[in-house]
Amino acid sequence: MPRSPFRTRRPRTLAAVTAATLATALAVLSAPTPALAWGPGTEPAQPYAQPSMPTVPKRGCQSTVANPAAPTGATPAVQVIYAWHDGVGNNYEANVEYIAKVVDRIDWALDESTNYDQHYNFSCRTGYDTSTYAGYARALVVPEKIDAGANPNTPASTVRSDLISAGYQDSNRIYLVFTDFASNSDAYQCPTGGNSSGVHCSAVTESWTTGVAGHELLHVLGAGHAWMAETGASYVPDIMYGWWDNWNTDPGFRSYYDPSELSASFYIDPSPSTAKVNVANHPMLTAPVCCDVGANNDLLTAEQRTVEAATPGSSTSTFTTSGGWHQVTPACGISTNSCTYFDGRRSVQLNTYTGPSNTSSISLTNRATVTAGRTYKLFTRLRSGTAVNTQLQLAWYNSAGTLLSTSTGATDTLASNWLEYRTTATAPANAASVRITVNVPPQSTTGNQAINLDSLQLNDCTANTGGTCRYDT
Repeated sequence: MPRSPFRTRRPRTLAAVTAATLATALAVLSAPTPALAWGPGTEPAQPYAQPSMPTVPKRGCQSTVANPAAPTGATPAVQVIYAWHDGVGNNYEANVEYIAKVVDRIDWALDESTNYDQHYNFSCRTGYDTSTYAGYARALVVPEKIDAGANPNTPASTVRSDLISAGYQDSNRIYLVFTDFASNSDAYQCPTGGNSSGVHCSAVTESWTTGVAGHELLHVLGAGHAWMAETGASYVPDIMYGWWDNWNTDPGFRSYYDPSELSASFYIDPSPSTAKVNVANHPMLTAPVCCDVGANNDLLTAEQRTVEAATPGSSTSTFTTSGGWHQVTPACGISTNSCTYFDGRRSVQLNTYTGPSNTSSISLTNRATVTAGRTYKLFTRLRSGTAVNTQLQLAWYNSAGTLLSTSTGATDTLASNWLEYRTTATAPANAASVRITVNVPPQSTTGNQAINLDSLQLNDCTANTGGTCRYDT
């Protein structure tokens, strides 16, 4: 059963879009200028700009049916709907190609978020020549009148009720609804498939953008609002929170989506919720296939990124320590959760004695495979109750396991809250693997120190589109 519908605040209204940008988009696709806040809006551009509207790849139809309200066949798919009512009128012909391009962008954004080829399945209706874009758009986007709709605002709940009455509640469908009138944008979550037990699985949006419409559609597939830390603070560089700037999906691979490791799943809400999901498994998506090019090529496993397999206070073989000792950060309050963590429920704690002549470190036990000459970027979240200096290190090894060289990042003084640190280096000649280390160099102060470590990621920058590494937080 779904939870209560997710609510998304409306992004900037049409008036905030630059005239030049909007004029270009409308000239290409002939979408009208809405009188109010619904319709075309500002497109997100992080971690890099999307293709222009005319050149965004066409997704196409994976299921074709005669009647979208009563589809036949077993292929799970997303049905796109243009919703209108008498208060604004039926502007389907003027808007249909623009909406289809937004849908194409949503699919492009999912695929480009990783180096895995993965796409949405979309349902189309028969009777159109889909070899032309005009025909494809009209096959993809189905117009439906919302009889109960009225100005100045029609709630998404009213839109859903009207569509259910029209038959849009098939077990092999979820629905992406673009309203051509003022409404709220929200979604009902259906993480394991389409409609069941009469539940209507749908995303409704008045904002015709990749960011908002893609955000709501991912909610239906099971994604929550991307969050961080035991406080449940928002994680903005992600379509599931920062939809106004960011189209990329789970850039840290530790919140709700990981096509590289389908056996992994992630907590989608702060504690005490135990809901977990990996959207990459959803039947509305194609099976992920490596290797493509995209915004993110991470080389670590879920357990290396977010330490969840070992209980708080215990040791973990995922990490190796020198000059100190480590444990899964102990619990305080909830026995299954570490006292402090960035995501998931647990983090790792390095316990060390610092001083002018003392050094210590914590490393991932297993070394990731690398390619000589490629650029790599290490990310991690660190915190400490005291001002401890640390360095991120990438140690390069050849195929025989011989250390070639070590790349050491800047010396950073840790704070008491979770901050992200990162360092970038190029794998030297003959490099075949890399050891990831957080190093604690000699300190001017002496004493026992505890450093918390969480949310690691190793990005293969060279393999990403344009050689761009994951967008920094």
